[in-house]
Amino acid sequence: MSDKILIPHKVTLENRNAMTVTGVLQVISYDEYRIILRTDYGTLIIQGRDLVAGEISSSQNTLKLTGRVETMQYKAAKDKSEGLLARIMK
Repeated sequence: MSDKILIPHKVTLENRNAMTVTGVLQVISYDEYRIILRTDYGTLIIQGRDLVAGEISSSQNTLKLTGRVETMQYKAAKDKSEGLLARIMK
């Protein structure tokens, strides 16, 4: 575990039609079916229908979206300190 201070992260989903995500470092990509966000806790993939990234605040690291949310999935953040040899030896 590193000594890095993590930005607080919270996901609030209301009736599967409105969502607020805090702790967003970067919006990697989005379209009406998928929104991909980078957080200190990993990459968050939100899938659904008619997704619209409504309000994005880079100063507060928040994203508000609307649409039909069907799935949310986290991909673990990779440890950049782990070298190639260590990954091969696993």
